[in-house]
Amino acid sequence: MFLDRQGLWPHLRRWEDSAAEAGGPFRLRFGTLFIADADAAREVLVDSADKYLPQSGFFRLGPTPLPQTIRAEASRELINVLARHDPHASFDIDAALREAGDRHGRLRHQRWGVRVVRRYFAPVIAHGRHSGINSLVDDYVTSSVIADDIVGHTVRRSHRSVPRIRAGLAHHLEQLPAQDADAQDLVDLVMGLHGELSPADRAQLLQRLVLSTVGFTGVTLEWLVLLGVQYGYNGPAVRPERIRSLVKEVLRLYPTAWRLARVAAADHEITGVPVDEGEHVLIGTHALHRSAAVWDEPLEFRPARWEKPTEDQRRSYLPFGKGEGMCPANGFAVKALEHLGCLILRHYRGDVRLRRRKPHVRTLLAPPAGWTRLTRTSQPGSQG
Repeated sequence: MFLDRQGLWPHLRRWEDSAAEAGGPFRLRFGTLFIADADAAREVLVDSADKYLPQSGFFRLGPTPLPQTIRAEASRELINVLARHDPHASFDIDAALREAGDRHGRLRHQRWGVRVVRRYFAPVIAHGRHSGINSLVDDYVTSSVIADDIVGHTVRRSHRSVPRIRAGLAHHLEQLPAQDADAQDLVDLVMGLHGELSPADRAQLLQRLVLSTVGFTGVTLEWLVLLGVQYGYNGPAVRPERIRSLVKEVLRLYPTAWRLARVAAADHEITGVPVDEGEHVLIGTHALHRSAAVWDEPLEFRPARWEKPTEDQRRSYLPFGKGEGMCPANGFAVKALEHLGCLILRHYRGDVRLRRRKPHVRTLLAPPAGWTRLTRTSQPGSQG
């Protein structure tokens, strides 16, 4: 319940300070073991993964992950689906930004990036599908991904809308003909999975995949543009390799997935600290990425640090997790962010206005409330 509360940023900062003082795993006041060093994190995620219950952020029904064989199948198919689509040449960034803006042309934080990425990933999610499926996906993005996972101000409404949307998706999925070819989109992916999965189960998996592709990437895009504009990394002179460093630094300083949770399946130890069966372990990605023992000036936005990262920094950098539970689409997500970052930061000048200074933390670590206004500085034909 604690992690479902709004406004968690002060807690995250306090946990970072406590991790620095403890120098190793320590227990939060509500009993959860908190980890903020690379060796202990890798022990949980990789070396001693068999001592924890199976975990999957997206390939699960309720809190229960799909069987490992189905998760592996789903991961392979997800990578194949993503590889079949290349929006680089066809994506209309101008139209996407217009649609994401309000009537004053402002891009409101905690929502605009998700709307742009929803359009960017449209062929991947439901390519050429019946309008009913795409309408329900749009409804889910607005009423759940934005309203609940990011903003968190309309929990009751989203808890009513998610089952309704799931039922609608299940109805449409049930009407689809049997799949007889390779998956072309996420709809094909969930419909083609083996196992005794009902249409409602497959609809739930589709919703989770939409959250993973649209929600996490969209929030990171907002951070990328906001920080790029604030620190002067926008303009025609910003080369793609610089955008690549920007993406890495954004994911270091403000990792959208700010924690990785695991539940112990057996009694064991983590770097000498006893862990009981059934105990919850929290890996604080945000604290791991801000450790002064690993990063010089850890709270500063310094993309140049990625020109020559140290081995400790590489080991401590876990924006997509590690091991079996690692996000299978991480490579595609990074490429999408680099592409969208080039389209926006190289061809628009920006103006940022913040209503608050602190990030907004709920399921995702999002930018502060406020808005960004973008003005094109080069012709559409010069997009890079």
